[in-house]
Amino acid sequence: MLTQGIVLVAALLMPVFDIFRFDVSAFKLYLLRQVWSFAPQGQYMSGAGGDPVNFIFKGIIPCILLFVSLPVWGAVLGRFLCGWFCPVGTIFEIADFFRRNTARFKRFWADLKSNTEKADWRDFIYGSFTGIFIIITLSIMSIFFAGLIIAPSEIWKQISTFELSPLFIVTVSGIMIFNVGTCFARIAFCSYICLFGITQMIPAIVSPISLRVRFDTNRAKMCTNCRGCEKTCFMEIKPRAMVRKVNPRCINCGKCITACEYEFGSKNGLLYYGFGKGHDCLSPRADFPGQTLRPQ
Repeated sequence: MLTQGIVLVAALLMPVFDIFRFDVSAFKLYLLRQVWSFAPQGQYMSGAGGDPVNFIFKGIIPCILLFVSLPVWGAVLGRFLCGWFCPVGTIFEIADFFRRNTARFKRFWADLKSNTEKADWRDFIYGSFTGIFIIITLSIMSIFFAGLIIAPSEIWKQISTFELSPLFIVTVSGIMIFNVGTCFARIAFCSYICLFGITQMIPAIVSPISLRVRFDTNRAKMCTNCRGCEKTCFMEIKPRAMVRKVNPRCINCGKCITACEYEFGSKNGLLYYGFGKGHDCLSPRADFPGQTLRPQ
């Protein structure tokens, strides 16, 4: 999504503009373009005015207020922030797109082994270029994220001279491994590991007013069983078949709504956003063509 892409770019540029980064070499925290030194040189903490109190009010408290606000957002908007603004989710979606496209590479080798004439070299070329693009994209993003703990100027110096320090190599490699690993376990990461997601998910489940995706049960028989809502779901939820009132994995991204509108026309789909409890899209109790719903 556009909003997620914008947030991802902003997150990548935060270290560049000293919005947020921690320089492990100088032992300094850069927060909102203010420098807070933790090095044991004279004062233990110093920042604007050299007063530790400033660090608490200008550094610690704003971060705490931001984190505390997440349950409030979850109680009102569900996991809307996850679906529309999470930069990590953007990385996962990009990786998922690449994963589907690299499947053409596997298909080529399978066709080559079974039937040489059936093998399409375009699948090989397309899949190969996609794989190369994955490596380049992951490398660039990992280098930018390395700026969170290494000074961006130092990173550029090492890259331009190709004199890479052990810290740079370990940091970039670790970030790449983390990105690849979480992409394969994205559902578990978003549902059970990500603290920001959990702090929104729990209030969204218990809140009687939270935003959620609903299903128009009055028009349930009109469903064509195209399964577009299932194919597009990033969290691999089956919107029509679940019986529970709220699925904690749902991040309110609205892709199932878009897929349904693609089948029925704009603003005429069977799925839509709504506040509060009702006939959620995750709990329709109607049968669809070719599919019988049952409790799970």
